[in-house]
Amino acid sequence: MGRTVPSFRIAEAQEVSEWKPFRKALPKRDRGAFDQMLNSARLYTSASSAAVRTSRFEGMAMALVFHHYRLLARAMGAFSEIAPEEDHR
Repeated sequence: MGRTVPSFRIAEAQEVSEWKPFRKALPKRDRGAFDQMLNSARLYTSASSAAVRTSRFEGMAMALVFHHYRLLARAMGAFSEIAPEEDHR
């Protein structure tokens, strides 16, 4: 009999739990940001699950990178509307 593979949501919760020592080592002022960062990975649980990676952290890491890329791209777009680059012709 093969081993049952837990759903990605369960595996993701396990991964978050394993990072608790890291969280506890952070200064208290940074723990909220760490929690928010890990929560942003949950926005893409379906995509991470579909990626079928051997490491559950890989899916979470890609979700975090993607989420932060989207935020940065959105901020850069908003910034360019406020302060468009000059035309240097």
